[in-house]
Amino acid sequence: MDVTLRQLEVFVAVARERHFRRAAASLHVTQPVVSQEIRRLERSLGAALFERSTRTVSLTSVGADLLAGAEQLHEGTQSWVRRARQLAEQHVRRVRVAVTPSVMDELLPAIMRCVEMRLVDAVVEEVAVQTGEVADALADGRCDVGIGRFVTPPPGHVSETIRAEQVMIALSSRHPLASGTSVDLAAMGDLPLLLWPRTQNPAYHDHLMAICADRGLEPLVLVSPPLIVGGRSYLIADGRAFGLIPESTASRITPPITVLPLSTPATVPLEVVWRGDDKRPVIGEFLEIVRSVAGS
Repeated sequence: MDVTLRQLEVFVAVARERHFRRAAASLHVTQPVVSQEIRRLERSLGAALFERSTRTVSLTSVGADLLAGAEQLHEGTQSWVRRARQLAEQHVRRVRVAVTPSVMDELLPAIMRCVEMRLVDAVVEEVAVQTGEVADALADGRCDVGIGRFVTPPPGHVSETIRAEQVMIALSSRHPLASGTSVDLAAMGDLPLLLWPRTQNPAYHDHLMAICADRGLEPLVLVSPPLIVGGRSYLIADGRAFGLIPESTASRITPPITVLPLSTPATVPLEVVWRGDDKRPVIGEFLEIVRSVAGS
């Protein structure tokens, strides 16, 4: 009998989700991979583990009897892997840091330059995440430190504001206000605000909307994917929308889009988040570099 730990992991995921697609999503693989592993496991065991229909997935009597043991093996394996990683980390000074797009472009390069000079024996690995996803990368253990805006710290984590960045307006270079030195938000009139969905980061979204409201503007929101300075930037360039971005993103913007400060300034916070009980010296050393670079 040739049964792998991966097959047991897939079996447990399908049993918990009662759905092949959801199980695949939880394992970060495709649905065909899940189906293939289950078929291989069933062939090795010589028994069906699931009853399948077009809408439902349920355990067979054999699958139900085997589930508890499979869960114990899976949890035991996960515990062993976590312990192995902890031991490995004692010998490797490693920091995994989750960063949002604007941090990746402006602050992180400066941090990495300083790391090369001051933490020569450390390994810093950056993990790119979208707006609103820093907390997820910390909660699931992918990262030790996160840098982003309006991050809700997962349980056991600590948050610290390291910078307040000016909010800038991005608008078409052909817009009548683009030739000025600053922009009154109320003067944007009926032009829509290009902004990612509120579900992406509710606190950040609401903060930007409050900035507009405080300055006499209630814009129509044109919902866009998270990277508004990417594929959807043509909407701004064509004069069909405007954007509100942190100052660190401004360096990425080129004509036919113009970036200007607001006539009544506003800021967005930049935060660093880490696990409070992580007492490894390399984490403290890395945080000091982040504070130093962000404050310079």
